[in-house]
Amino acid sequence: MGLGAFGGGAGCARALVQLGAEVTVTDLRPADALQEAIALLEGLPIAYALGGHHREMFEAAEVVVVNPAVPNESKWLQVARELGCQLTTEVNLALALVADLPAIAITGTHGKSTCASLCAHLLDALPGTTLLAGNLGGSLLEQVLPLTKEDRLVVELSSFQTERLIAPRGWPKVSILTSFGSDHLDRHHTVDEYAKAKRNLLQAQDETCTVLLPSTGEEADQWSELARGTVERLDKNCLADFGLTTADLPFSEPYRLTSVLAALRAARLLGVDDGDLRAKIHSYSGLPHRMHAFVDAHGRNIIDNGVATHPEPTTAALEHLGENIVLIAGGKDKGLNLQQLCRTCADCPRLYLYGEGGQRLALECRSIGVEALVFETCRGAMEAALKSWIPGETVLFSPTFSSYDEFRNFRDRARIFLSFCSSVPVGENEGDHENS
Repeated sequence: MGLGAFGGGAGCARALVQLGAEVTVTDLRPADALQEAIALLEGLPIAYALGGHHREMFEAAEVVVVNPAVPNESKWLQVARELGCQLTTEVNLALALVADLPAIAITGTHGKSTCASLCAHLLDALPGTTLLAGNLGGSLLEQVLPLTKEDRLVVELSSFQTERLIAPRGWPKVSILTSFGSDHLDRHHTVDEYAKAKRNLLQAQDETCTVLLPSTGEEADQWSELARGTVERLDKNCLADFGLTTADLPFSEPYRLTSVLAALRAARLLGVDDGDLRAKIHSYSGLPHRMHAFVDAHGRNIIDNGVATHPEPTTAALEHLGENIVLIAGGKDKGLNLQQLCRTCADCPRLYLYGEGGQRLALECRSIGVEALVFETCRGAMEAALKSWIPGETVLFSPTFSSYDEFRNFRDRARIFLSFCSSVPVGENEGDHENS
């Protein structure tokens, strides 16, 4: 239920066929909007019900595998329940298949992808295969099928995925909360419901498990109280325990330290010795679109933080970087608090904002005397910011808001920005801003 356009739904359908299920794929969107995903299923014995759901398909179904993007308010979930269907997710099905494999599961408002990828990088020091999967893309169900008892799993889980999580007892061996702040209120409605969704990661852990948490924070305190196993709170002093200093780390931003410490500790818990940890951390190159600093072909100082879809990482980045930072931000507004970001933006020489999120940020900035340029499109803001660059400045692309107004996902938006860094020269600003 919910094929999606990014391959995860198609991968799940392929895996279900491989497992012997009779599969019907249904999606609210018509076939012509899903051609890429449908092409991935060509030749498989799959029935399609696209362009809307129908009661008859639920009457015939035994199991409904629900895409994470399907909202809880969907009337079709209730229809499925009334008709006796078993509701599940591809994550739940995947975990049932690999219940006995060592697993590290990471969630958090931000920092989880970096933590997960660093975990997997460190664990590659062990024999067997380390599968890095989950919210990073693709179908977890399809990806776990080849795993053997010699392998292990590192899985990043969003609140959409933890919300419906039903894990095997004792799973995961290590759970990690990288950070917590307000997010996805368009889905969860309240911060409390968002927090409850994330806490589901603790529901199946037992006394043999470990929970790794930030050193401070009310939500980390909540996790400590709920945890059934060992709880560890992580701060910068933990680095010395690994024979490391901050100079050894792949990035310097203080707000990313918890992700690094959690990855180191989790890898050690799964058996990587400290010598291998020290060696492997020096070879970690990081994920794209996460505070990647470079000088583009036109001599501009650029930082690509395209992963940022939330005010907190943008605020933290601006606070860390200091002066002469030109910000490009905007997108689909999730209704999050922007007050601290506005205060931080006061130190930026110029703001290039776009979309409904950028419009609200501009309004709130202006209410405290901070001016901004507002553009109709993301591309317009990018082009204007790059053309107007002045030597000594750094252009920070940190969108702060969701990408789903103009793009399929944050990666597509970040790739457009990188292409503009190559193609747009420094010159007179001819952007399509509406007001300033």
